[in-house]
Amino acid sequence: MRGTIGAIILLIAGSFFDIKWKRLPTALLVAGGAWAVVCIILQILQEGAESGLGAALISVFPGAALLLLSLVTEKKIGSGDGLILILLGLFEGVECAVPVFCLGLFLQSLLAVGLLILKKANKQTCIPFLPFLLAARLLLLLS
Repeated sequence: MRGTIGAIILLIAGSFFDIKWKRLPTALLVAGGAWAVVCIILQILQEGAESGLGAALISVFPGAALLLLSLVTEKKIGSGDGLILILLGLFEGVECAVPVFCLGLFLQSLLAVGLLILKKANKQTCIPFLPFLLAARLLLLLS
């Protein structure tokens, strides 16, 4: 539960900054990282060092893949999105991070297609991703 609450708070704050400034403050990422460390330590205490550390390492893969895409696309995908997804994985595990990522991409693509059809955007238009991650997390929480 502590991971879910931390993830939602991080996604709400991150969405605000992503929409308003298309940037994430370092302080938000540092605070999220600190909370991730707390979550990992508590998981290690509950499940043991091997299980807790193994789960933590696996949980960063979706975000790490997005960070790699950010580098390959020369920052057309924001590195902050990958960092937030890494933190989401550390908060709630890969079992949550992958569905949130996939549903977030789907929701964002629906908006992008709609904007293209209405000629309100073109293929160069920047659409913030964190609001869609937030919507995906809330939808999965409610389902």
